[in-house]
Amino acid sequence: MIISFELTKLLSLLVYPLTQALLLSLVGVLLIRLGYLRSASVAVLLACGWLYLCSTALFADFLMGTLEKDYTPKALSVIGNADAIVVLGGATRGDTHLSTRGDLNQQADRLLYAVELYRAGKAPLVLVSGGSAPGDRPEAQLMEEILQLMGVPASDILRESASRTTYDNARYSAILLEGRRLRRILLVTSAFHMRRALGVFRQTGLDVVPAPTDYQRVVGQPVVPAWLPTAEDLGRSTYALREHVGYWVYRYRGWL
Repeated sequence: MIISFELTKLLSLLVYPLTQALLLSLVGVLLIRLGYLRSASVAVLLACGWLYLCSTALFADFLMGTLEKDYTPKALSVIGNADAIVVLGGATRGDTHLSTRGDLNQQADRLLYAVELYRAGKAPLVLVSGGSAPGDRPEAQLMEEILQLMGVPASDILRESASRTTYDNARYSAILLEGRRLRRILLVTSAFHMRRALGVFRQTGLDVVPAPTDYQRVVGQPVVPAWLPTAEDLGRSTYALREHVGYWVYRYRGWL
């Protein structure tokens, strides 16, 4: 069964802790109306407890650690050369009101690291991969503009603008690369996303070297104690949970 991109995104909301907490709360309200007060209390307590847990740095760091542990950073001196650097979309939010360029988000380290690899001479080309909703500018175009601002010549940038998923990133990038007889790539994406991205890209037959970045666990003492909830930590837990589910969905569909 083919599921549209929009429906997939809507279904992915069910993985979000906030959505889960709201649904549990609605179940609690329904149980109250039906007279099941004890069950309603359990549902509400579960909703509050789960939302609290996912909003703490303790839990967010744990979840991110399970995804990042196998993709530790390497010194540039030990990274071999490749035919191209492939940067996956997800580093921008898109165009915003009153702005002339795409707005960077928390995964913008992907662009910084790609430039670092390029300037170190690890590959002569940078391929940016990412599409958009109909009517919007493709993320690949936004990333290309930012890379040029950071000193990468337009002649050294390839653009793949059709993809809207990691699976599409791999398929469409492979077609573009193979058309130029480019086989060995440095794959740049967030460390928490690398397991799924690496598996999909290797399925295309490319020689893929992981180049993870955007590590989510901060070193140092946070201003807010790790057991107190914050919106930022809820966001990190959400990213991690969505990535875990996405990986197993890809495994189920035979894409890894």
